Amino acid sequence: MAQKSLTTKELRALTEKELAEQLQQRRRDLWQYRMKAKDGSLQQTHLLRVTRRQIARLNTLLKEQVLKEQVGG
Repeated sequence: MAQKSLTTKELRALTEKELAEQLQQRRRDLWQYRMKAKDGSLQQTHLLRVTRRQIARLNTLLKEQVLKEQVGG
């Protein structure tokens, strides 16, 4: 959990498979944070927001790669 988040520039250098793995890990993290928040044991509540934004960023980069492949670039 709570891994150091990569910058957008670093994320763009990853392959589609690596981005998908990052996305899967962030989704697992978010689920764990939600469960901890529900039972009151999550001390760093900002992690929910940060993780949601990381997921959105990863989804955007994956979509960019798919569109780039479709265009042929």
